[in-house]
Amino acid sequence: MKVKIDTYNGIAKQLKEEYSKLSDFEILSLAVQIQRNQILENGLAVSSSDKYPSALEAIAIALGYEESNSVTITDVLRNIVNREEA
Repeated sequence: MKVKIDTYNGIAKQLKEEYSKLSDFEILSLAVQIQRNQILENGLAVSSSDKYPSALEAIAIALGYEESNSVTITDVLRNIVNREEA
């Protein structure tokens, strides 16, 4: 997880240096997308490596989720409740 979120201006300057053939529109578009991804990465507590589980995975593991044939979150929650009742 990245703690610092780069500004789109900083990202755009870096992209301009590395990819000088891109148009200004392409650079700005990419910079905004990169910044949005950084915000999502921080908000969802996603690690850039698979060393640590994401926040949602950690919560599921703490609740006792085990890989199964469950398709939806409702199936997973139902399985957890059924396991506790038994």
